[in-house]
Amino acid sequence: MAKQRAQDQETPRAVDWTFVETCLATAALRMIFLWGPPGVGKTFAGYRKGRIDQGVYSITLTDETPAAELRGMWMPDKDGYVWYDGPVVRAMRDGARVVVNEIGQASPDVLSFLLACCESRDSARLTLPNGDHVAPAESFNLVATSNDPPSSLPAALRDRFDCTIEISQPHPEALALLSDPLRNAALQTFDLSAERAISLRAWLKLEELLKEMEIFQACRAVFGEERGRKVHEALTMRQLSFGEA
Repeated sequence: MAKQRAQDQETPRAVDWTFVETCLATAALRMIFLWGPPGVGKTFAGYRKGRIDQGVYSITLTDETPAAELRGMWMPDKDGYVWYDGPVVRAMRDGARVVVNEIGQASPDVLSFLLACCESRDSARLTLPNGDHVAPAESFNLVATSNDPPSSLPAALRDRFDCTIEISQPHPEALALLSDPLRNAALQTFDLSAERAISLRAWLKLEELLKEMEIFQACRAVFGEERGRKVHEALTMRQLSFGEA
């Protein structure tokens, strides 16, 4: 019984993408946090699904990204300096969606800015360096993505999200971009441990390279010398268990 429980804990839950898309389309869920391993379609869903009629802005964070990249900044112009809104402020004005990728990498400067942006619709207010006061338009929504669980975020920011969803399996529309042989192979790799799993992004690149390279060279290019040989062997021998890859 204990062994069975352990196995159950190690088996990832299937992703209900209908539920994910329902959440992304629900007006009451303004702040959504999607997390899971790389290459499973978190950003794909953020860009394409739900309330995107007013447009989609995006930014990918590093630990060196300043808040100004999200808020906006003064830029030199022939007549002096002109203010340019950053992607978050543009989305707030337009009532659009902003996708904040790798939110777990946010610097303290960015975290402070996001805390203000992710307040409730009634209390979210920004005063920009150019003197403008910005409140979010009715349809403004923010989707944040991360490879790490919610516990990696400061408690105050976690509390701002209306909805948190773990994603461990790729979106079927993204999978459909693969040919049948690679799709069947890819499906065997998403449930492996983090060290052995192969992301959908890697499979899509392999698919692209196969138009210009033979399969062995393409595997080496995408996965590296040693692992590429193992993936190639598994593919060419039709061994669809990638446990050793």
